[in-house]
Amino acid sequence: MPNPMLNHRAGRPVGLGRNHDYNAIYEPDPAGQEASENARVWRVYLDEADAYDADMINSFQTILDSLLVFASLFSAVVTTFVSQTSQVLQPDNAQITVSLLVETNQLLRAAGNSSKIDSVNPSTLGPNSPTHSSTDLWINGLFFTSLTLSVATALLSVLAKQWIQAYIQIVPGTAKTQTMIRQFRFDGLQKWKFGPIIEGLPLILHTSVAIFLIGLSLYVSQLSRPICAILSSITALTFIFYLVTSMIPAFSVD
Repeated sequence: MPNPMLNHRAGRPVGLGRNHDYNAIYEPDPAGQEASENARVWRVYLDEADAYDADMINSFQTILDSLLVFASLFSAVVTTFVSQTSQVLQPDNAQITVSLLVETNQLLRAAGNSSKIDSVNPSTLGPNSPTHSSTDLWINGLFFTSLTLSVATALLSVLAKQWIQAYIQIVPGTAKTQTMIRQFRFDGLQKWKFGPIIEGLPLILHTSVAIFLIGLSLYVSQLSRPICAILSSITALTFIFYLVTSMIPAFSVD
């Protein structure tokens, strides 16, 4: 992002500490040329626009940089869990083999005891039979959803950075031309709700974290009930704190 303290369009100092006395900065326009290509009105507009854009872009860049760092680290964490839990979705050949061996053993016993073979219960598992439970499906579904949302946030953040780069790109030309182009770009940001989109990206990542924590609680429940209770309590308290702090400003009256 260009240095907000210097406008490279015309080498004008802008930003913090800039001189607002434009009568002292720019000489008055000759009579009849107040709206010419390089009139003072256009240069004053560009100075004010540069200062405004510097603050706006800096705010957007801060949000996007934080999202990219967190989304990258979080995606790596979720990927580690996905690589482990997704294995249970594959048929467990060892479990299938044991089930078939038990059935074979029972058939041999029935034949040796002159019992009816029909009395032997058939194995519920066969080649390529699913061996996972519904809980396993839920866990993997939550983890995959969380990972998808996290990666989507990172992708949208990179795309937003490209939009910002296009917005601040310097265009050669007269002060009037630069003014028209800048206003055209700014109107585009307003029309396409660029600000609300940037502010909404953290919500996607927050949702991803929430889904992951729910899936993690289910995953731990298969390992240890006490640990699951602790993790679920922490998750619930985190959700409550998040919702309360998000809703208080809407109902707070000063």
